[in-house]
Amino acid sequence: MMDSGIRVAACPARKGRRITVPLLFILVAATAMTGIHARVAAATLPVRGQLAFVSPMDGSLQIYVVNTDGSGRRRLTSPPGQSAIPAWSPDGRRIAFIKSREGDAQIHMMNADGTRQQRLTAPPATSTFPAWSPDGRRMVFVSSREGDPQVYMMNADGSGQRRLTSPPGQSTVPVWSPDGRHIAFVSTRDRGVPDLYVMNADGTGQRSLTAPAPYVANPFGKGEKHLATEGGILLRPGVLHPLWSPDGQRIAYVSRVGRAEQEISVVNLDGSGRTRITTGYAPAWSPDGSRMAFVVARVGDAQIYVMKTGGGELTRLTPFGINLLPTWSPDGQFIAFLGIRNEGLAVYVMRHDGQGQRRLAIAAGDLSTLPILSWRPR
Repeated sequence: MMDSGIRVAACPARKGRRITVPLLFILVAATAMTGIHARVAAATLPVRGQLAFVSPMDGSLQIYVVNTDGSGRRRLTSPPGQSAIPAWSPDGRRIAFIKSREGDAQIHMMNADGTRQQRLTAPPATSTFPAWSPDGRRMVFVSSREGDPQVYMMNADGSGQRRLTSPPGQSTVPVWSPDGRHIAFVSTRDRGVPDLYVMNADGTGQRSLTAPAPYVANPFGKGEKHLATEGGILLRPGVLHPLWSPDGQRIAYVSRVGRAEQEISVVNLDGSGRTRITTGYAPAWSPDGSRMAFVVARVGDAQIYVMKTGGGELTRLTPFGINLLPTWSPDGQFIAFLGIRNEGLAVYVMRHDGQGQRRLAIAAGDLSTLPILSWRPR
């Protein structure tokens, strides 16, 4: 399966957990810090939503849910095997997830309370990255059942499985457009490096959106400085983390720039207007599309920032430590994220302006197999 290029150990203190670059240097520096006792605001957060997340249990990874005020924490899956990548159905009644055991990983589904767990895919080969269609009737996913990983589609009950992409190269990380008419994905088919592609929902009309081309001026932040490129070709080309804008007209994505530098760009659905926004990764549009949260990593820390998509200065939301994967609540009032502060990796939540940051639970996961945490739709 194609590697997204970003991984982090779920629970650094546990034996056998893996930490790989490019965030290794950050985690080492973070765990070496001493004497940091900065306090996060302790304002009470109301119960305004529910999060599914991955957490360790007796040496395995399992899926839990928790409310935004920290109440209602409950485990939904159990051994044998490990469970990860929780993906809520659009109506919030079901959760698709990956269950792995003895080297095999398949897509399963359960009710929101953890009942009626059933397997949707089967060997040979693994199946992962489930993504619901906006109407909840279908899922796209990635499987290597016919060789290199490719994008497949199935009905929500597991029937009607068929392949949408074909070799050469690997195709992975499929993401539905908000109107359900298109699917963005990442593929190495043309250049041997990950590029952003889009196709119609039936698999037709596949085309690249990130072939080398000049960038246009940055319309988001003011005074942002960017690493120079020549002819639009990045120093270490490669695309990851595609994300549709709420109106379905643009796609944000991350490009590698050198060994430990990444930057966020957007491109229109028709491939025009490819625009570099800022240095960072893990972009997250607010539900109304007016803001974007993202992560800026430096030696020793990684902080969450937000900017207005219509232009404006960057605002830093997190105070210290390693803060990853900002995810907006459906009403746009809160941001959940993963944090490594004084007690290892955990799920945190804060208001959209960074106030009221609260630790909810111990977390776990591999950032190459997102999501690790996700909001229940309203």
